[in-house]
Amino acid sequence: MTEVISQNPELLIISVVLQNVLFFIVTVGVFWAGTFVLRALRGKGVSGYGLGPLGFRRPRGGYLAAVFVGVLIGFGALLLSTVLNAASSLVLDRLGLPADNSAQAPLMDGITSWVRESPGLAIPLAVFAVVLLGPAVEELVFRGAIFGGLYRLFRLVTERGMRSQLAHDEQPRSSPWAGRFALVSAAVLSSVLFASLHFSPVLVVALFVLALALCETYRRSGSLLAPFVAHATFNSFAVIALILTGLDLIPTQV
Repeated sequence: MTEVISQNPELLIISVVLQNVLFFIVTVGVFWAGTFVLRALRGKGVSGYGLGPLGFRRPRGGYLAAVFVGVLIGFGALLLSTVLNAASSLVLDRLGLPADNSAQAPLMDGITSWVRESPGLAIPLAVFAVVLLGPAVEELVFRGAIFGGLYRLFRLVTERGMRSQLAHDEQPRSSPWAGRFALVSAAVLSSVLFASLHFSPVLVVALFVLALALCETYRRSGSLLAPFVAHATFNSFAVIALILTGLDLIPTQV
């Protein structure tokens, strides 16, 4: 399979695009199916089929502010990742574990080779697949669906637990930790899943930290726009390095 990809790197880009399209269809399809079931059971008390609950809504503070914040977070995450990746590589070396990025190597080598062979086609498709489509779908899945869904679920469970406890108390007691517990639990679980599914031990710490930042960005803005811009900014530097390598403007991949 690796040999086929090295000989036809465009197949890898196409597979990445198709995979992301499939994830988008499945995520939205599951959301609509769940909405249909809830509306059938509860009637008009359930919101409609709009994608607002998945983060497709106007960000708090406006679109320009969300884009600005996203660029800052993406650039900051990139700088922090260089330190975390170096530390992770050192720890893995000390433990005798592989510290290379072999999981991402086929994609990176494929982009570089394709840019070298056909830059006019490869560059826009690589930017579309890795900088635009990939972050958009991953934010929908991991922040909009998984983090948002877990956050609402944990809040519902903790609030019901609080109401059950208050019903047995003579005097109501506030539990400010409940909302924080729901937030932290949802952010950690979704971020662990996000980092682990990239199948790269040397990047797992940096990706976990990035995912936590994206969860908080999504929670504060109420929209996927800011985390998408941050994610796209983060990915864009790697793609730029691959393109420059393919054009022989820099000697090695970064």
